[in-house]
Amino acid sequence: MLLYEIERIRAMVHPIKVILATTVNKADDVLADFARKIKLDFYRGSEDDVLDRFYQAAKKYRGDVIIRITGDCPLIDPAVIDKVLDVFLEGEFDYVANTHPPTYPDGLDTEVFSFAGLERTWKEAKKKSEREHVTPYFYNNPDEFKIFNVENEEDLSKYRLTVDEQEDFDLISKIIEQFNDRWTEFSTNEVIAFMQQNEDLSDVNKQYQRDEGYKKSLLEDQIMKNKVDVSKGLELWNRAKQIIPGGTQLLSKRSEQFLPNQWPSYFDHAKGVEIWDLDGNKFIDMNLMGVGACTLGYADDDVNDAVKKVIDASSTATLNSPEEVELAELLLRLHPWAGAVRYARTGGETMAIAVRIARAYAKKEKVAFCGYHGWHDWYLSCNLADNSNLDGHLLKGLEPNGVPRSLINTSFPFEYNNIEKLEEIVNEHDIGVIVLEPFRHQEPTNDFLKNVREVADRIGAVLVVDEISIGWRLNVGGSHLIFDLKPDIACFAKAMSNGYPMGAIIGDSGIMDAAQTSFISSTSWTERVGPAASIATINKMHDVDLPSHLDRIGQLIADGWRELIEKYQLNIEILKPNALVTMNINYPNALAIKTLFTQEMLKRGYLASLSVYVSLCHTEEHVNAFLGACDEVFGIINDAIKINKVEKLLQGPVCQSGFQRLT
Repeated sequence: MLLYEIERIRAMVHPIKVILATTVNKADDVLADFARKIKLDFYRGSEDDVLDRFYQAAKKYRGDVIIRITGDCPLIDPAVIDKVLDVFLEGEFDYVANTHPPTYPDGLDTEVFSFAGLERTWKEAKKKSEREHVTPYFYNNPDEFKIFNVENEEDLSKYRLTVDEQEDFDLISKIIEQFNDRWTEFSTNEVIAFMQQNEDLSDVNKQYQRDEGYKKSLLEDQIMKNKVDVSKGLELWNRAKQIIPGGTQLLSKRSEQFLPNQWPSYFDHAKGVEIWDLDGNKFIDMNLMGVGACTLGYADDDVNDAVKKVIDASSTATLNSPEEVELAELLLRLHPWAGAVRYARTGGETMAIAVRIARAYAKKEKVAFCGYHGWHDWYLSCNLADNSNLDGHLLKGLEPNGVPRSLINTSFPFEYNNIEKLEEIVNEHDIGVIVLEPFRHQEPTNDFLKNVREVADRIGAVLVVDEISIGWRLNVGGSHLIFDLKPDIACFAKAMSNGYPMGAIIGDSGIMDAAQTSFISSTSWTERVGPAASIATINKMHDVDLPSHLDRIGQLIADGWRELIEKYQLNIEILKPNALVTMNINYPNALAIKTLFTQEMLKRGYLASLSVYVSLCHTEEHVNAFLGACDEVFGIINDAIKINKVEKLLQGPVCQSGFQRLT
């Protein structure tokens, strides 16, 4: 192909000197040998700094006028080169090309410039894209140079005659085979006529975009190679992985879930929606907000004051704390269907207690569930029968290792809004407990929740709703109240206390009394901080009408994301509720796109991923600034997808999804 190209260049009317400017890499020794064989002058220089290679070659061979033809254009047309050169010589220009905008087929790109202009460019160009692609500094600075674009009479830019991909090579091979008897003489018009007579030929490589290499370099310029300095956090995280199995206590806080080798990992202090890491970087949290725990924002003064008060009075003692009773009465006022309350300190154990009580009351051990409900044996036992049973319930790849095999076929999953699957389960198994999240990202349809209640009543099962993730976000209480669902037991945790350890199980008095027939007890469930924090948190949620604020701010984020998705024509959908607004990326390399988004948002001062747990401290000003950063990053993502370079722009590994070993 290179021989074809050189011979076609030599067919120009203007007398010219052809120089092969290749690299010093050993792999290009074959090109140097080729040049010697055909008595062609050549220069070997940098692979990455192609501008320097061009400059040094021009300087060595004393060229006053330089014509740049890239080595992937075997069908370059000598008449086109002459035409562009004539314009340059007649017009006293610094730079003349036929590519801004292109009207010739890709593969006929011709650029002509003076040595003086090249030397100035060599001295002043700093960006990677300007060094790697030689001439961008000219056309990026039209006020500094006299430039001109040569246009063809007919726009033929849709045709691709360059060779970067296998399909390009296949097309060029067929064209050369057609015209091989006069391989330096046939014109571009003849090639186009041949392709038009054989329409399938132009479809061979139409999926590839023009100037992908330059576009990739532009993206790399935008990526800003200087990473955020998170060296202290990264060093501590790497130490942690060696001595703490899994690195941290919560799968959702693993650095590999966000940005492997780049995530700050640890915080020094936080306030409102701002987090300072160990390296002194300040970030705005537009992501998890303590994994959904801090609906009032970090270090809320009112909650902290209540906690400090009980700490000073002692957080625990031989006697019980009165806050237990005060909180129970508050919860029951909010949920008049319930008559009794028990406490825990984490979401997972809250759900385990609820299932234990429900089993004790129903005197049946089998559970049907919908949603994500924690780490305990009753839940993970579902994967004893099939490792993929839990994949559609938030986290993939959860291993049931350590769960007794005797629990196989004691828990069975069904999908949200799929009442037929629940009916199938209860027809095949003696179900005593039905557990579900009343809402996450889907609205109930076809009376789904009402039908679940009817199934539970018909078979005598205890209905447990898990409000740990969604509770307190849609209303002050639980989402089941909005949907007019009366469960037998409801479970709450984390958000009810703004991040302080707390969990609550509320329910029908008769069902809850079954707790006394089983052993459910823990010293830490009697400490005073959790109840005190919960009372202060719930009262403030009511006073400030927290759900309305979360919905309004979340709607602004959702609307902004939708505008950007439309602007950049991205295949991304936005999921409700607004208080937990979420993006769903519909591409095969969704994880890589998610990683690129997180990487670039971190550089702009945001902890960001696919979801935003909105808090009271998120303001319209935060949203506007956040969406401005998203605009930049969505643009980068759009360009990266178009040229299939998402993975190339990552400065570390692709993030993980679901459960994986770290060490």
